[in-house]
Amino acid sequence: PSQMLAARVPCVPRARVEQRRAGRIDRPATNPSPTPLRCGVTPPPKRMSSATSRAASSGGDSPPSTYVWYASFGSNILLERFECYLRGGRIGGMVRDMPGSRDPSPPVASSLWRDVPYRLFFAHSSPTWAGGGVAFVDVTSLSPTLPTAFRLYRITLEQFNDVLAQENGMEPGAAGCRELTGDDAARLVRHWRMEASSLELTGPDEVHAGTTGTTGPPAESRAPSELWYGCVKCVGVKDGEPVLTFTCDANETRGFRSGDIPTNPPCEAYVDVIARGLVQCGLGDEEARGYLEDRVEASMTSDAGAAAT
Repeated sequence: PSQMLAARVPCVPRARVEQRRAGRIDRPATNPSPTPLRCGVTPPPKRMSSATSRAASSGGDSPPSTYVWYASFGSNILLERFECYLRGGRIGGMVRDMPGSRDPSPPVASSLWRDVPYRLFFAHSSPTWAGGGVAFVDVTSLSPTLPTAFRLYRITLEQFNDVLAQENGMEPGAAGCRELTGDDAARLVRHWRMEASSLELTGPDEVHAGTTGTTGPPAESRAPSELWYGCVKCVGVKDGEPVLTFTCDANETRGFRSGDIPTNPPCEAYVDVIARGLVQCGLGDEEARGYLEDRVEASMTSDAGAAAT
């Protein structure tokens, strides 16, 4: 979601929870993807990447791309919506075309991290979603009682930087977005590996707050502080590559935690988009909606499960 979108989409405000449980609220029709990317499945490439295209046109080899995992937790969990940030355009429910990334290639893989102990919450007032709140995660403390499900997309670092810019209302490559470099990616991986090593953790090459009991490397401001998603956080490592997301900055998070800044429940259409994405990842519809309902209803100021590290 982006706070920069100004038009409104018809949206049913969240109200009587018992109505949804009884199935009496109509839900927007789905927009099935013609080539759905299931979590844990690596599809064949659909198109030539920009790096490969440049190498082919020059007749030489291009330097290998740095790959990362983008950890989505809001509406980008729905593949069809996320791909608009890569190839450009829009799907139903979006009010304007996205410019797309400099490399429009689709994600090469998708996976699900189910229970990472950062708190998902909803805040601000999005005109795109009828004034309802949109999703953020508190990456400054651990919340084992209300962990977050992240859908991971394996994309290039350049694509991640382009998605970050678009989510903050900027064009890919804009000077106002301080892009991550390959050195940054390697540094973040080393940080998580050092934490895992200090705890003598062994096993699969997946490290995150749920395996270490720590919050990991600090988040970094990459866009102006007044923008909602300008803070980049490495939430872990998967297969030797950093797992990156973006959310609000630490000062704003403290405001939500203290109650100085109010949270705001999402509208039904926004919840529906996230739920459909979770279903793409293998959750049942009731399970996905229950997960979201629990986090909408839980207060940020009384989250007893939150613990700073």
